[in-house]
Order: sequence, then structure tokens, then C-alpha cells
Amino acid sequence: MAATVDGDWPVTERETELAEIREWTAAGVGALLVGEQGVGKTTLLNAALRQAERDGARVVRGDAMRDHLHAWGRAKAARHRTVLALDDVQTADPETLGLVCRLADSGQALLLATAQPGAALPTELRRLLIGKSVRRLTVGALGRTGVVRMLTARLGGPVAVATAERFWDLSRGNALILRELADQALAEGALRQVRGRWRWPGLSAVPDGRLADLAALLLGDLDPAERELVHMLALAGPLEAGLSVVEARGEAAESLNRRGVLVAERSRFRLSLRLAHPFCAAVVRASLPELTARRLRMEIADAISDTGARRPDDAARIAGLRLGAGPLPGPAELTRAAVGALRGEEHRLAERLCRAALAAGVTTADAGLDVTLGQALAGQSRHVEAEACFARAQAGSPRPRALNMGLGLGRLAEAEAVAATDRGTRAVVRLLKDRIGEARQLAGTAEGMEPLLALLHHQAGDDAAALAVLSGARPTLADRDETARCDHLYVAGCVTAHARGLTEAEAVLAELREQARDGGPRTRTYARLLEARVLRAAGRAAEAVEPLRQAAAYGGTVDWLSTRSVRLARLAGAVAESGDTVEAASLLEEAREAQRDECAYPLMADAVELEGALVTACLGHREAAAGRAVDVAERAMAAGRFAQALSALHLAARAGAAPRAGTVEVLPVRMADDVVLRHVRALAESDGEALEGVSRRFDDLGSPLLAAEAAAHAARTRQASGDRRGARIAQAAGAELAARCGAEPPEWAVPGNRRDPDAWAELTAREREIASLAVSQLSNQEIADRLVLSVRTVENHLYRAYGKLGVTARTELARVLSRGTVQVRRIA
Repeated sequence: MAATVDGDWPVTERETELAEIREWTAAGVGALLVGEQGVGKTTLLNAALRQAERDGARVVRGDAMRDHLHAWGRAKAARHRTVLALDDVQTADPETLGLVCRLADSGQALLLATAQPGAALPTELRRLLIGKSVRRLTVGALGRTGVVRMLTARLGGPVAVATAERFWDLSRGNALILRELADQALAEGALRQVRGRWRWPGLSAVPDGRLADLAALLLGDLDPAERELVHMLALAGPLEAGLSVVEARGEAAESLNRRGVLVAERSRFRLSLRLAHPFCAAVVRASLPELTARRLRMEIADAISDTGARRPDDAARIAGLRLGAGPLPGPAELTRAAVGALRGEEHRLAERLCRAALAAGVTTADAGLDVTLGQALAGQSRHVEAEACFARAQAGSPRPRALNMGLGLGRLAEAEAVAATDRGTRAVVRLLKDRIGEARQLAGTAEGMEPLLALLHHQAGDDAAALAVLSGARPTLADRDETARCDHLYVAGCVTAHARGLTEAEAVLAELREQARDGGPRTRTYARLLEARVLRAAGRAAEAVEPLRQAAAYGGTVDWLSTRSVRLARLAGAVAESGDTVEAASLLEEAREAQRDECAYPLMADAVELEGALVTACLGHREAAAGRAVDVAERAMAAGRFAQALSALHLAARAGAAPRAGTVEVLPVRMADDVVLRHVRALAESDGEALEGVSRRFDDLGSPLLAAEAAAHAARTRQASGDRRGARIAQAAGAELAARCGAEPPEWAVPGNRRDPDAWAELTAREREIASLAVSQLSNQEIADRLVLSVRTVENHLYRAYGKLGVTARTELARVLSRGTVQVRRIA
């Protein structure tokens, strides 16, 4: 579906705020919507006013305000509630504002208004806030999911994950910036559909006039010192407050900070300054005259150099600023800078620095520059060019060359030959070949490969050995490089979550997050992946979506711990678990597209298939999901990937294929006490007592949603055997577990479990409202028009309501609602 440049931008991701305003106005309380410029306060105000009109209120705003107030004697006799609206209330003329506040205070009218944070509110309005005739409602920027949904609704089709992240990076959820960026990209033709998905390469080199005007509006009036500092921050990114170029403009920095143009952030003992809006930085950077940019880059580079360039990224930063701006550092400094840029995964900068060093006469054989250049090219997915560089370096680069050949080019036989006697690299190649046992033997005799060995032990079903390997390497962890520390902590977190529970895994996650604070993009990505793993295991899939969106957009160097297709598939699974099956299906397709561009890697390929089976289950196709999961289990067991096989059998059993999934004799005896295996067997044998034990164990491990699911199955098993008392006890335990984690077992895992309205049909106010309108024979489009929502939002609310009530059609929905026992959870 094509989008038009002049199409309307829908109101999205504001259902909660609209419901809250509606609840307040029904109670006779007004609302002051407070938010930064561009977040969508006015749009939300307009939607709330339309909502009030549909509810029978008389709305007065704009030019009609003064005339209406002067004729209030006639209006107050009207039978309808009156709502008075003021946009940017701090700018209203005193006479109008005074009368509006008096009418709101007397209860003759309700006030809905907007204001910016920190604005000097009139005294009359403050009295209303103190007297609770008006409540303050903070309107924040959209999250990543909000940006995705807003773009999808505007464009009429799915948006590629990397494209959504580019829009997020520039807008930070500011609705005004997002609209202007997307509209310009559409007008230019840069934002277009490719294979059914909207893609955008990023902001054009020279933004159009509207974007420049918007940046100027957000920056405000700048004096010369403020303008210079803004230009510096746009060119160089965050700068330390103690740099001479910043200290020389100290008053300007304080002024910009007070006005919200500049943000000061502290990391340990460092105080850094950055522009509040990345969009403004991009526009300013693209618009700066070349000579001005050249002068400022040299000033910043000199200032960083004067500090002694003591930080790991300083050499790369200095060299990058001086490229094309003045005299370059010497060849040796350029080489060191290229290595620093590579460490920070600034692959394009690393390539430029390498080529500058080569132009300066560096001998590649002596400096190892070909290896660095090869890694810079591999980080940009230019694997063929990288192989040429590694081949020139010959013996100096067996590991990076072999990994580029195996992970980048898929030439596994040649990769193993290149690895020669490097057992660690050969172990990675055997893992890629799906020869788990051989990889495990090689990794066990290789130095510094503990994370890989632990992963292989885990896949072989020996978590005790995996944790022992990681524990043994722990004392030397601080002496290792960032990549090794990241690998160690990520694998440790994953294995710990499975074997020892989420409490201990969260401690590992906290350590990995600490590493990520000053680490590169890869470390931050694995911290997000581990965070999402913990959240999903805890039954909090909706919270896992945000870090997974960031992880899925990561496009750095490929490695053996994950692939882009797996990160996309995990995002699809979490989105499906959160209830948005439409986006989940699109994300799964994007994951499969990414898979076609990657080398064959069975462990990761089956991880994608397993998430695909989960999405299929969430779509309601239990039998198909179970079949796909069993296929994964069979492949994984044949290869010795027993941990993955057990995960697949678990999904199959939960999806209704328990007898077939119960054939687990191939799994090692050491896995017999694994709670997941116990769950599979208990489902296969319909053993209520065993299911109750599984429920308690899942709860001990910090997975209350799985515990609630096992309890629900135990209740059914007890009921089927005639043990009504046992069934009631198990059902009560399951209800308590579900309430504790704020979610309910998925319908695909416990079909019909929510048909009992007293136990499962606790709808939100919005779900109840939409369900009631659906029963009254309105179409989804008519419901969307009436409630000022997108059709997809209506469909998602109905889908969740159907799942909670255990129905599949509107006729069934009508019967359930007619019982009068459905509970409505009010939105506070």
C-alpha cells in the first residue's frame, strides 16, 4: 500500500492518555498536558476534544473562546457539559485565562490545556492544580514501538527494523520531528518500499528548508558563543565539560543547558555535554559551511590532544576530526587511530584511517595494516574485499581471516584450512558446521575460548560443566579485552538463567550492563539481548521488545554468538508474545530475508525456526507450530544440540503435541532433572502432581508465567481425573501466579483457559469499550473512526479481548458479555 506525501498522520500510542483524560473528565476534572515541544501535546489535546464531543460535551476553543465566554450567561443554562480548551496556556491573554479558570474552579466548565515543562504557569491555573480541579498529565516522547506503529500507520505497511531505528535515532520519539523527517523522505523518494517493506538510508546530505526551520525552532535564538558550541557538539558529538573549548564557552553552555538545548550527562567521573535533539545535530552538521567546519574540527582535535589523548578512543577521534581538515598525524599515529576506531566499531572511519596511513607510506607487512583494513571492511559486510586484505597479510591474520571466510563468505572448508593450528578458530568453524562434539573437544584445548566451550557444554546438556568453565576463567576476566569479557558475561547470563534462575542471571546482567556503559556497540547489543532473555523468561515480553528493537538494528561485525536473523527473530517472538501478531509476522519475514544473506549456521538457523514456531502458535495455529518445533528438535538432537532440542520439545508439548514431544530418550541422562524436561514429560503423561511440582520449580527459578501455565494444566488434569478439590487448589495457585506477574498463560498453550470469566476475563477499559462496540455490529473501521484510533489498534485490542475471553468470533463475544460477569480493570 503506497503512502502519499500529504496523507494524515494518525494518532497512535496515546490510548492510555486518552483513556485517562476521559476518566478525569467524567469525574468533572480537567487536564493540563505537559510535554516538550513536538511530542504531540496539541494532537493529543485535539483527540481528547473530539472524544469529549462524541461523549456529548460542548467544546469551546480558539477564536470562539472570547465570544463564548462573554455570552456565558446563556451558555451556562445549556444541558451539555462544556469543555474549554487552551493550547500553550502560558501564552493566553490574562482576561480570557482568568475567566476560564474561574469557570473551571466553580465547576461550570472543564479545562483542557497544554504547556511546556518549566513554563511559568499563571497563578489562577496553579490554584486549579492545587485544588485538583485540573490534573497534570505528562506527555512523553514515543518509545521505539510507538515510532514503529506511527510510521506503519502513516505508510500503510511494515517498516524495516534498521529504518525504524534510523528514524528513532534522529527523532528520539519526538512526533513532530518524526513527521517532518518521514514526509521529506517520502517527498524525495528516499523512503520507499523494497520487497514489501519501507526502507530509508538516512537523512540526505542537504536537508530541505522545512527541516532546517524546524532545527532552528528547536534550538531557539543563539548568541555567537552559543552558536559556536552548538556547531562543535554537532560536529564532534558529546564533549567533556572540562575540555578547553567547552570551558571557554562556559556561560553559553549553562544557558543552553537551562533552555534544554544541551544535555549534561555524567558517567562515573566524567561530565559530558551533548545536544538534546540528535536531529538538530544532523541538520546543523549538514548545513555548516566547509571552512567553519574545518576550523572547528581542528580546534576540537587540538583540545582533545592537549589533554594527553588519554582515553581509548581519543586517538581515533583526533585523527577522524583532522581528516580533511588539516595536517594529519604521523603514519604510526594513524595506524593506532585505525585500531582504536575498529575497537569502537567505527568501521568506515577505520577504513579511511587505514587508507590515509597507506597513502602516507606505511608498509602493510610491518604495521599489520592489512589486517586492520580487512577487519574494517568485514565490519561493513564487504567480505570479498576483506579476504583480499587478509590474504595479503598471510600468516599474520589466521583468526580474522578464517572467521571472515567462514562467517562472512560461508567457505567453511577453506576457513578451517586457514585456521591451521589455531584450535579456537577451528572450534568455531566446527560449530558452524554443526559438529558440536568435535567443536567441544577443540575448544577444550584452546586458550581463551572459555565462552565458546561453555556454550558447547550447555548445548550438550551439561550446564554444570559450562558454569564450571566460566567460573574457572573468572579470575582472569578483568585482564581480557572487551570482546572476551562480553562473550564471557553473555554466555554466563544465558546459562545461569536456565540452570540457576533469573535472580542469579540478573546479577550477571548487571555486570554486563556496567561493561556496556563504556563499551562499544557490540557489548551494548549483547547486554540488551541478555536483558530481553531475562525479561521474556520472567513473563514480561512487552518490556523485552524495546531492547530487542535496538539489538535487531545492530549491524556490526558478524560473530558466532548470534546473527542478525536471530536477533530479528527474537524480536518477532517477543512482539508476538506481547499480542501484536501482525507486526510479529512481518518481523519474522524480515528475519528470513536476513538469513538468506548469511552463511549457513544450523544452531542459529534453528533458533530462527523456533521463534517462527512461537509466532505461528501466537497466530493460533497450534498444530503447525508444534510440527515445526518437533522438526527443529529432531535436527538439533541429531547434531547433539540437546539444549536447543529440549527447548523445541517444550514448545511442541505446550502447543499440544505432548505425546509426540515426550519421546525424549535421546537426551543425555544428566538432563533428567531439568525443569523443562520435567514439564514436557508431565504434559505427555498428564501427571497433575508432576505438573504442580514443575509449577513450583518454575516459580523458584523466577518464571511465574510458566509456573502459572503449568498450574493451569495441573488443574485440568486434576479435573479430568475427578479430583475437583485438587483442581480448585491448582487453579487458585495459577491465578495467584498470573496476578503476580501481571500476565496470563498464552491461549495457544492453555486453550479455552479463559472461558471462565471469573478467572480469566479481566478486560481493560479500552478492551471492554471496543468489545462492546464490536457486539453492536460496528465494523472495525467504524470503531476506529468513532474512537480516533487506527484500524490496527482496534484489531489488536479485539484480539487481546478474544484471547482473554476464550472466544474466536463476535457471536461468541456477545454471549460472554451478556453474562454480566466480565470484570473491567480501570486505567489509573
